Amino acid sequence: MNILSRAYIALVDWRWRRKLHKTFRRMKSVGRNVYIREDYSIFPPENVSIGDNVYIGEHFLARAEGGLTIGSGTLIGRYTEIRTSGHNYNSPDLQSLPYDSRMTHFPMVIGENCWIASHVTFVRGVTVGEGAVVGMGAVVTKDVPPLAVVAGNPARIIKYRDREVYERLKAEGKIYLDMTYDYDRSTLKKSELSRRGRKPQDGGNA
Repeated sequence: MNILSRAYIALVDWRWRRKLHKTFRRMKSVGRNVYIREDYSIFPPENVSIGDNVYIGEHFLARAEGGLTIGSGTLIGRYTEIRTSGHNYNSPDLQSLPYDSRMTHFPMVIGENCWIASHVTFVRGVTVGEGAVVGMGAVVTKDVPPLAVVAGNPARIIKYRDREVYERLKAEGKIYLDMTYDYDRSTLKKSELSRRGRKPQDGGNA
C-alpha cells in the first residue's frame, strides 16, 4: 500500500472516529476497540452499553428505549435491526385500535462473543446468550441459549457450538477482533499497521 493510500485511509478514519466518539460519549458505557460502520441509527444512545472488541456493520438500527447491552467480543452484521419498544395493542385498558399512543419497553441483552450475521431482526425483550450464533436473515422472537446456533423466521435452534473449544479459546484470550484490529488507532488490520512501522533491513553487514 503506497503512502497516498495510507494517508487517505488515515484521514477517513479520523473523520469517522470523530463522529463515532460523539455517539460514544452519549452512551451509558462503551469499551475499547469498538467500531460501528456508516449509516447507523441508535436512539437513544444514553440507554446503550457496549463492551470491548465489538464490531457493528453498516445500516445498524437500534431503538433502545428499553435498554440495550452488547457484550464484549461480539460481531454484528450489516442491516441488523433491534427494537426494545413497541406499541401497546393488547392491554385490558387499550384506548384505541389497532394500538394506542402508549409504548411498552423491554430491555435486550446480547452476550459476549456472539456472532450476529447480516439482516437479523430482534424483537423486544430478547436475550442472546454468550457465544451464540444467529444466522443471516433470522427473526429472533425469543431468548437464544448460550452457544446455540439459530436461524430462520422465527429463529430456531439448529445446533450448539462445542463448549470445550469455546471455553479454551476464551481462557486463552483469543478474541477475533482483539487479535486482528485496533479500531482505536485505525481500520487497517494490525498486520498492516505492523508492516507500516517496520524498518527496512540495513543490508546485513556485520
